[in-house]
Amino acid sequence: MFRETAPCPGLRGWVSRYQIIHLDFRAIEAPPAKAYWPRPASALAFYPRDPEVVSRAGTGAETKPRAVLIGQPTAMEHRCGGRDFFVFQVEFRPGALYRLTGGLRSTQLTDAFVDAEAVFGREASQAASALSDAEDADVMIGIVDAFLMRLVARRQARRGLGEHGADWAADRLCMNGVGSLSRLADRAGLSPRQLHRSFLDRIGVEPSVFGRIARFDRLLRARNAYPDWDWLSLALNSGYHDHRHMARDFQSFTGMSPGAFYLQELAAPERHFGHLET
Repeated sequence: MFRETAPCPGLRGWVSRYQIIHLDFRAIEAPPAKAYWPRPASALAFYPRDPEVVSRAGTGAETKPRAVLIGQPTAMEHRCGGRDFFVFQVEFRPGALYRLTGGLRSTQLTDAFVDAEAVFGREASQAASALSDAEDADVMIGIVDAFLMRLVARRQARRGLGEHGADWAADRLCMNGVGSLSRLADRAGLSPRQLHRSFLDRIGVEPSVFGRIARFDRLLRARNAYPDWDWLSLALNSGYHDHRHMARDFQSFTGMSPGAFYLQELAAPERHFGHLET
């Protein structure tokens, strides 16, 4: 199952999309791992079947809990989802996780994850258990919609945690073509220093880093969508100045050359089922 859908209308300012992925590898000896490049988003993920194991350069393998908050990534990690892999992932709009957690500084979650049940308590536990019992995707969507709507209602009753200029600026960086960061700060109604500080609090990284991650994500999705294009054409179309400019980001975010990373991407689990991330 590969399903991508929008949340209920009441969550549109908080959630960009739901992703529901079910991959059954029980017929083979071991499921393949996914080389997961950094994307410009934080997330909440539920694993109602087998747990997911993640490893990063310089760290050992860690098993994610059944409900997990995932902060803004800045480097590639390898994810292995088990033989019966099922994930219901909530991809948040910029700044939404900061608001939902009541102002938890996002740098505490950068390149990390935390048990969502420890943060949100009994309601998260109930949602995780209900998802484990559910079989129908539409039922699962209703469970997550209801859980998040309760959290949103609670946070909206508190002042000082509304949308912010930094959230708007992060949205613009995801869309490309924003010009200089000083101009972006001015359009967001902030000084460059305020934009920088607010990004660290609400997004988890500096605005320049977030913009680079967003551009890199666009590049790799374009590579999957247009496999016949050469790297230079993809780079220029994604906002890079030249091939060397692109290669520096590959080294920074994956530790690999473009070609070496793409060979790993060709072995991604979803490709066994004819699905590409585009």
